[in-house]
Amino acid sequence: MHRRAFLATATITPLAGCGSVLGGSGVDATLDDETRAEFRADEGTELTATVDVREIAETGEGMDEDPDVERDSIGFQIQHEEEGPIETWSVEDSGTFDVTVENSGTHYAVVMSGTADVTIEW
Repeated sequence: MHRRAFLATATITPLAGCGSVLGGSGVDATLDDETRAEFRADEGTELTATVDVREIAETGEGMDEDPDVERDSIGFQIQHEEEGPIETWSVEDSGTFDVTVENSGTHYAVVMSGTADVTIEW
């Protein structure tokens, strides 16, 4: 029994460190207007954000927008917890964006007006 526990630990432990060897990943999630993904990054860290749009929210009655205007993209934003938005992009289908973190601390990936798969790596 002790041998099985050791083998399981020996198998899992090397895999746990692979993310940092391969560059690390801060976010890998599906986000929409109701959710945001939190991650920590240090000053000077170069992030690569990949966004794949799954759904663009429709405009219409009950919203603060002209019901005759049809959206063709979502908004994607990286925010610093205290400093606010770092960068904002409009994404129609998919996009990859590079940004350098100016302030260490907690950051957020935010999707507006739709749903998208978001990956942020460094």
